[in-house]
Amino acid sequence: MSTSTDPSPSPRSSDAEEFSDVVALQNALLAEHAAVYGYAFVGANSTDGARELSYTCLDAHRAQRDTLRAELLERGAEPEAGAAAYDLPAATDAEGLRAFAVELEEQTAQSYLELAGAGAPDLRDLAGRSLQSATVRSLTWGADLPAFPGFPGGEP
Repeated sequence: MSTSTDPSPSPRSSDAEEFSDVVALQNALLAEHAAVYGYAFVGANSTDGARELSYTCLDAHRAQRDTLRAELLERGAEPEAGAAAYDLPAATDAEGLRAFAVELEEQTAQSYLELAGAGAPDLRDLAGRSLQSATVRSLTWGADLPAFPGFPGGEP
């Protein structure tokens, strides 16, 4: 188990790749793969209400992952597979798991903020609804509401 708490790889569109709807969808899919993996870990290491909440979030991220896969297939793109493993938190106490869950939601929120720049109106709608859902889930885990959800550090 790694001691890092970075739940997923960095979005790739900031690299040399040019922005496109498919790139933004792939980045969101990568964030969802990491969230599914992360929430399985959080649930397995939580008790009572936190376990129930983590499995509710896990189900939501699985549904989002499946939606993104379908959107990619609809556009003729091959959805990227998840990694074999992702970084997990070293601390498995309640506070460490809560903080990790917040990080998972912040990472998915960032990917949906990127997707909001898509050219297709249906993808912008998906991005807006998904960004809202990730923000609400992070608040449920005890995060503060940032001025600009989805921006790293809450600042544009």
